[in-house]
Amino acid sequence: MPIKFSIILPTYNCNRIENAIDSVINQNYKFWELLVIDNSSKNNVLKIVKEKKNKKIKYLKINNNGIIGKSRNLGIKKSKYPWIAFLDSDDIWYRDKLNQIQKKIIKDKSDFIYHNMHAYSKKKNFFYKKLYNSSKNRLKIKFDELIVNGNDIIQSSVVLRKNLIKKVGYISEKKNLVSWEDFDLWLKISQVTNKFNNIDKCLGKYFISENKKEKHKRFLNNIKHFKRKYKLSINKIMRKYNLDEIWWIHYARGLDDYNHGRYNEAKK
Repeated sequence: MPIKFSIILPTYNCNRIENAIDSVINQNYKFWELLVIDNSSKNNVLKIVKEKKNKKIKYLKINNNGIIGKSRNLGIKKSKYPWIAFLDSDDIWYRDKLNQIQKKIIKDKSDFIYHNMHAYSKKKNFFYKKLYNSSKNRLKIKFDELIVNGNDIIQSSVVLRKNLIKKVGYISEKKNLVSWEDFDLWLKISQVTNKFNNIDKCLGKYFISENKKEKHKRFLNNIKHFKRKYKLSINKIMRKYNLDEIWWIHYARGLDDYNHGRYNEAKK
């Protein structure tokens, strides 16, 4: 029996969504369904979906009140296959992505697979730059690694077993987790399985927003909520590995350097 994927694609007024949909249609692995969850967009997403004339694409409409977790949860609950893949509407996959994923699942008996992606933006339409490097300290326990190193798992790269999402109570729909609900999901899942596997290849493109000031402000706010929710685990793990600092200290310092024009320091 082939491995089958349900692909969850939420969207809201995104003018790049057709590229995302086409990147799924053009996969050289054909055992999938695509669920497009439209947050009442103004750019007629339903028309775009209908024009594809592909029975494997399902259109769902929602008003998520700014909580994207609601859109993703709706797609997951309406999906029919045992493997969930995430794709954001301004990202795309390369043709061999699902083929590479199914090979990794079979080879390593994975529960959770993710990979690197190339980054692009409006100013630089496409540049061959990996979003993350693989030089971080990899710990044997995935939960500990995420707490110590932070989130280097790109939403649009993730494929995982649907039953794990159900087991941890789906994606959080709390307002104080908006924009880091994905990281929270990875942390919850890493507490029930350690079978995370990374493919150290770029299997897609990830769109980077140009609004750095707003992004930085949101990121610092996310750190505050992360520290509050996982306080006990953070303290326990820092003692376990005898650590004085973990990822958010370096990120916060880097963002402060960037916002004050100290670009060389920020890059470090």
